[in-house]
Amino acid sequence: MTDPVMDMPRTEAAVKWGCVAAPFVIILLVVLYANDMLTFTNPADPNQQYADRAMASARDSMLDPTAVKFKDLTVSAKARCMYGQILGKNAMGAYTGYRDFVWTNGQTLVSTADQTSPLSTAGDIDTVTKYFKARTDCISAMPTDPGSLPLTIPEA
Repeated sequence: MTDPVMDMPRTEAAVKWGCVAAPFVIILLVVLYANDMLTFTNPADPNQQYADRAMASARDSMLDPTAVKFKDLTVSAKARCMYGQILGKNAMGAYTGYRDFVWTNGQTLVSTADQTSPLSTAGDIDTVTKYFKARTDCISAMPTDPGSLPLTIPEA
């Protein structure tokens, strides 16, 4: 058994240093929190963070970034790509209708294939080929394990 009188100096020292250190620790925590270096919330979903960055990049690639809308998005930070439908405006300022697109490696590829008219030039064929290859690669890279399923966004 320990003698309470023998432990007194250690207890007093601990209280003394605790009283001195506590204000500094509190100030440090306040400074870290104020500078967004410390948060008390759950960490954000990496797929949602990736989706936000990818949608911003896709918007910037369109003629009128403020008018862009998305539908039926599938996003995966692990696969590093996003695909779905995008609605944008043409040079005349009119909406062109939803078109399939894929975003990968910072590049937005919009399907130029039109079911009502056949492809007319070799440039169209190259663009369509590039789009379908990127979309196929994106879909095949999507994870299927339960811990990292892609994020599905119906409308954004």
